Amino acid sequence: MANDMINHRNNMFDSMNDWFDFPRNFFNDREVSNIMQSDVSENDKNYTVTVDMPGMNKKDIALSYKDGVLNISGTRTTENDSKDDQGNIIHKERSEGHISRSFRLPNVVANEIHAKYDNGVLTITLPKQAAGDADNSITIE
Repeated sequence: MANDMINHRNNMFDSMNDWFDFPRNFFNDREVSNIMQSDVSENDKNYTVTVDMPGMNKKDIALSYKDGVLNISGTRTTENDSKDDQGNIIHKERSEGHISRSFRLPNVVANEIHAKYDNGVLTITLPKQAAGDADNSITIE
């Protein structure tokens, strides 16, 4: 593969939350390691990036391509509550986090990039440019 990949894997929670939740994060990194698992493939015509983004809403995912770099980001909000037999909430937790990844994928026809989000999997197809085409930037819908 003739491209460089940039891996900016951000935890779902900011570093301040990680500091206060140190014991859990130190001993159980499984949750963090499963965030935005990605596959990148290449053929003569396209790059294909497949990213696992379970539990996210399509509207909370942002994609852009600029200067040969594909940027993917998302925000996930969860709310858990436990109720007793009478419907009284006895425990409730909320969390929100932001994740992002970037991939250097040069020589792409930006206005022909196609993205699909289905069952928690984001698939992005990036057509390659012909020799001599200008590099351009785009925000992907």
